[in-house]
Amino acid sequence: MRRLLPLMLSVLTLLLIACGSSDVDVVTLTGRAVLPADTFTDGPPVGSALAAKINGRHPPFAAVPVQGFSSLVPGVDGTMLVLQDNGFGTRGNSPDVPLRWYRLRLHLDFPPHKGGRVEVLGHRDLHDPDRRITFPLQGGLPGRGLSGADFDPESFVQLDEGTLWIGEEFGPYLLHVDANGRLLDAPVPVPVPAPLREYARGTVHLRTLDHPDLRSLEPHLAARRANLPASGGLEGLARTPGGDRLYAAVEKALLDDPQPLRRVILEFDPGRGVFTGRSWLHRVDMIGVSIASLEAVDANVLLLVERDEKEGAAAAIKRIYRVDLRQVDSEGYLVKTLVADLLDIADPDGFTVAEPEAVGLGSHYTFPYVTPECLAIVDRHTVIVACDNNYPFSAGRRPPATPDDSEFIRLRLPQALSDREH
Repeated sequence: MRRLLPLMLSVLTLLLIACGSSDVDVVTLTGRAVLPADTFTDGPPVGSALAAKINGRHPPFAAVPVQGFSSLVPGVDGTMLVLQDNGFGTRGNSPDVPLRWYRLRLHLDFPPHKGGRVEVLGHRDLHDPDRRITFPLQGGLPGRGLSGADFDPESFVQLDEGTLWIGEEFGPYLLHVDANGRLLDAPVPVPVPAPLREYARGTVHLRTLDHPDLRSLEPHLAARRANLPASGGLEGLARTPGGDRLYAAVEKALLDDPQPLRRVILEFDPGRGVFTGRSWLHRVDMIGVSIASLEAVDANVLLLVERDEKEGAAAAIKRIYRVDLRQVDSEGYLVKTLVADLLDIADPDGFTVAEPEAVGLGSHYTFPYVTPECLAIVDRHTVIVACDNNYPFSAGRRPPATPDDSEFIRLRLPQALSDREH
């Protein structure tokens, strides 16, 4: 027995090491809150341009659905500002949707299984009473309110003095608004970055098929003059901790770019309201993958979300990567490191319970939504992620024909994002 004891201790040590190492790469669910899909707030009737029935819902809706979350800004009081996108996804089907952000309070810690509740505390609508916008507004909302036929807000950040910058993808543009949603300056167009100028069809600014200058043209003419596809403009926007620089990520590749995996991140100076001319190239995992969100760890390190167009059991790429703007490979692309696979999350504390008809609930939890678009850093080991539920279209969690809820999750990361607290 004495001879066997050292051997047994050695085996036990190896087992403990193995068990410990198995936890190194595990991303863990530590909180979850759910806003039911059929949540509405005050506003005009919307959805008059939608089909008669979508996933069991019958538009038009008598009020504005609280949905389509594309970006979030944590507040100092424990609440969050959460940006709504253009409404129902296209210019044509959203002229009656007011553009707005919401203030929410998330209850991430309880109850388990069904998710904590989300309180809707209020909202602010975007409007342009000072006529900073020179092209005609499409929605006809009171007080020159901005609608989902004018812009598609996909990301925003708040500066220390309280104003916000919004990245939108119809132009694309950057929009500068005050804390009440009032447009402060003319929309800022996005320059074609130097590495992509030869593929920009002779233009100096990025222009999607939905750009205001192209809206009155015949479709074939607009297609010749656009250099980005529809819904391909600014998707991610991040501010450095000091607030002196913003980083804007373009969702898709230029139409003529021979490298379809290439995406670009541009630097913006909010103090002067101009792009600085600096840019970086990022390579996504496969064709059809978009950059869905962007967040700054520090002045040089960013987190970004890559996502494919699939949902539910078919979802394949929903990933958070870390990049350092000082590190590029031999081809000039940012070196990326996987931080979290949103389709491979452990739920050891039972925040969810498996359901026969649901995708990705239970001890092996997944985030199978087509658009995981909201990302915020809590601390160097913790992030919050939320989905754009594309109400009433997406049905990734409980297919078929059940509109997705708006789901917020808190994740514990196995590796620290930085050496210092965020």
